[in-house]
Amino acid sequence: MSDGFVCLYFLMIFLLCITIITTAMTIQENRLKTEINVRKADQLAMEEAAVLSYIKCALINEHLEDGSQEENGVCFSICRTAHGANVSIGSPYPEVLDITFSSDEKHIYDYDVIRSEEPA
Repeated sequence: MSDGFVCLYFLMIFLLCITIITTAMTIQENRLKTEINVRKADQLAMEEAAVLSYIKCALINEHLEDGSQEENGVCFSICRTAHGANVSIGSPYPEVLDITFSSDEKHIYDYDVIRSEEPA
């Protein structure tokens, strides 16, 4: 009778340890995924800021042209439209910005981001 009790007691302790280890590993995995996603979001925001500052400066100087450009290590291509421009960012993360601006007022109203991203 005591042999069965010892085995059952050992099994309960073993399952408890496995549960604690699995929970700790899951928490660590989620923490790492969050850190990766935050770094990627920061990088994307810096890319967008570089492109927007370039376009704002080009609007002020009346020198916005279609074609490929590079600003602060970000390669992008500008294609003007009736109400703004479509900007394709090629590196380091590919995305497309649909920017609405006024050439007369030299003001950027809004922009939409189109990206095909995969979560970490």
